[in-house]
Amino acid sequence: MAKLHKVELYVIDVNDNYSNLKEIMHDIGNSTDCSLIPFNVQEVEIDWHDEIDINISDCPVENYRDYFEGKKEN
Repeated sequence: MAKLHKVELYVIDVNDNYSNLKEIMHDIGNSTDCSLIPFNVQEVEIDWHDEIDINISDCPVENYRDYFEGKKEN
């Protein structure tokens, strides 16, 4: 079983180190220059396999939302 997490996230760039969100997302795993404040955290268990619809690049957000709305089998 795998877990899919849904998080509303506010990122504070207090030192103005980034010019856009893409840069922040690129560095988010290694950066200590931003403060992450998660809200509305949800979690569902899913059966993970290589062909799952959310295991593709540029997967539409609707595919992820479907798991939380019960439209996809968890």
